[in-house]
Amino acid sequence: MKYIDISEIRSSRLALGCMRIADKPLADIERLIDCALDIGINTFDHADIYGGGACERLFGTVLAKRPELRKKIVLQTKCGIRSEQYDLSYDHILKSVDGSLARLGTDYIDVLLLHRPDTLMRPQEIARAFDELERSGKVRVFGVSNFSAQQTAYLQSVVKQKLYVDQLQASITQCPLIDFGLNVNTVTDSGIDRDGGVLEYCRMNGMTIQTYGTMQCKFTDETGFVYSGAFTTETARKKYFSLAFMLDGLAQKYNTTAESVAVNWILHHPANMQAVIGTTLDKRLKDYKDCCDVPMTDYEWYKLYTAAGHKLP
Repeated sequence: MKYIDISEIRSSRLALGCMRIADKPLADIERLIDCALDIGINTFDHADIYGGGACERLFGTVLAKRPELRKKIVLQTKCGIRSEQYDLSYDHILKSVDGSLARLGTDYIDVLLLHRPDTLMRPQEIARAFDELERSGKVRVFGVSNFSAQQTAYLQSVVKQKLYVDQLQASITQCPLIDFGLNVNTVTDSGIDRDGGVLEYCRMNGMTIQTYGTMQCKFTDETGFVYSGAFTTETARKKYFSLAFMLDGLAQKYNTTAESVAVNWILHHPANMQAVIGTTLDKRLKDYKDCCDVPMTDYEWYKLYTAAGHKLP
């Protein structure tokens, strides 16, 4: 496993997303955490809304049982989504963080992200909340999620804390933040700027892009069936035959798994991204253990990109 620095926090380039652990037995969650640590993953991604708070609560139960784990891990959580609205008000941010701290059974969050941009956000309130959370020691580092370049720049112009992270959806099959930069000055859909050039903004401003949905795809087949899930499943492999064929070939070439190759496609990008994966099975998590060590070439990166159905102009 390789690591990046998010401010002074040493964080694994592969993070484990905990959105789907709410219905898992505690023993399975504990085994998943141990497996993550065994392969070098130290970063665990949460949000106050995951499982209605149950995901943080269950994770916190493991930490209460084994308090020595807290110093070994990076805890990240998100706030700002409420029922039928977004809320980045001063009061809600503070209330949300306190709730996450209580559920996780810790007195500080390593990384706090604002989950979604709120068109009604008042940056001065966010600045007050960040100042209070930093002063109290409840949060070490701040960032955003799903923010465009302009939204991030606007917020950064008001808050005094550096925004270190923007968590964005990206995978080999769905990567508009990459498509746009490759299709400048074209009239194709891939050339549409959907995020204000967020990839370049993050690179220029030293922000880490965290990819979620790193293994996900979505499509409708010829029968009208709508599939949403990992592109490595048998159902998706039929749709993405060329991609599956190449992932398997590179996995054989580099003596690893297709999953490790797929994640390495994200990590190979010079933006120095951090990939979040959401598996809840320790046996599947092990399939990603080599993701930082695949010696992928730039040519292979582009071949995977086009194998996933993207076209170069």
